[in-house]
Amino acid sequence: MSGAPLRVEKALQLLPDLQVLAPLRSLVLSIARADVGMRWASSGPYLTVGKRGVDTAELRGRVPQLLQRVGEHVAFLYRTYADALDAQQSGDPGRAVEALLSAGEREESVRRWADAGAWYEAARPLAAALQSRRAETECLLRLGRLRVQLGDHSDAARHFQRSLALAEAEFDQSAAVEASRGLGDIALAQGEWAGANAWYQRALRLAEAASDARAIGQVQHQFGRLAHQRGDLTGAGEQLRAARERFEQLGEVTELAGVLNSQGLVDAALGRHGVALAAYREALAWAQRAPAAADLELSIRLNLVELALGTGRLLEAEEELRRAEESAVAHDLAGRLVRVYGLMGRLRGLHGDETGFVFFEQAVELCHMLGASPLDEAWVYHEYGLFRLRLGQGDEARAYLERAQELFGSLGKSLELERVRGDLERLTA
Repeated sequence: MSGAPLRVEKALQLLPDLQVLAPLRSLVLSIARADVGMRWASSGPYLTVGKRGVDTAELRGRVPQLLQRVGEHVAFLYRTYADALDAQQSGDPGRAVEALLSAGEREESVRRWADAGAWYEAARPLAAALQSRRAETECLLRLGRLRVQLGDHSDAARHFQRSLALAEAEFDQSAAVEASRGLGDIALAQGEWAGANAWYQRALRLAEAASDARAIGQVQHQFGRLAHQRGDLTGAGEQLRAARERFEQLGEVTELAGVLNSQGLVDAALGRHGVALAAYREALAWAQRAPAAADLELSIRLNLVELALGTGRLLEAEEELRRAEESAVAHDLAGRLVRVYGLMGRLRGLHGDETGFVFFEQAVELCHMLGASPLDEAWVYHEYGLFRLRLGQGDEARAYLERAQELFGSLGKSLELERVRGDLERLTA
């Protein structure tokens, strides 16, 4: 006999933190429903996914479909491995590399970054033994991108450096462009403006030599982001407009959405809030037309929230946050809920509402439960510290800010580290 739905937080406590159970964890989150009575009760504005209910009957009904998807995924990996063995046995290591890379791609498609990396690492020795080094270059580029996803910039840089050397030796300009862009992105993330500029300049020269219009547009977008970070908002706008025109000509929907998202950030920094809003709305429209762009759509929605919070439109911010919450759950992007709940906590803090701590606690719990990136965890602790500081709770604020400082420092995030240190100095003063 079934009883009342079990809260998600209670349901997940019964689920061991095992990689093999990750799809089941996602299913629990995706079918969670907020009780109508709770939604309209006084606690309604503070509901998080952990407080939603899971109907065990619905869970049982969905399990066969989940098992089919998991089975198809695992079967693909097993078949691919068998294909790699056949290729090795027949003396065709190049085909074996292709099989292993396809397995990694399949793991990437479900955001299993570490598992994807394991397949690429398995392919790399075979690729290194081939007469052509292009397969090894591809392995290194993929590993570099994955290390960036996992927040390991030093390892990512080593992979990109090695891939660049191989690409130049093979006269593989497209790979050299991608490696240079990757190194530029790492320098940008670490606040090394001159280094980022040098790598992007190199990527641009290579892309222009290859007449690769898409790569040129991507580098222009990166130059725009760099100029924004350096405070050159006029230069950022010029680069982003050039990138936008190029992607419009190419019909690159996803790239266009990304550029408009960046343009919204620049317009917001210029105080052109109406123009920024229009850019975000257009970016959202393009992202919704693009294939597999749910993550980008969430980024745009969160930027819309930041804009609304910055201009005092708190009701609009809350509505957009709830849409982002639903999108994250529906698209199996539970990790993005960390940012969603951090912003919900900030919103409650702007209301002077101490009860907003529940959102930060949920965000921290999700960081630990889902293995969120250290960067997201650091961001949450920074926001939590500011929340406590805003409420005049100095000791609690200091504890969270110091934790954020520790994490940002370990990641080499100089800009974020500077901001946290400024907040700690303000607290001391």
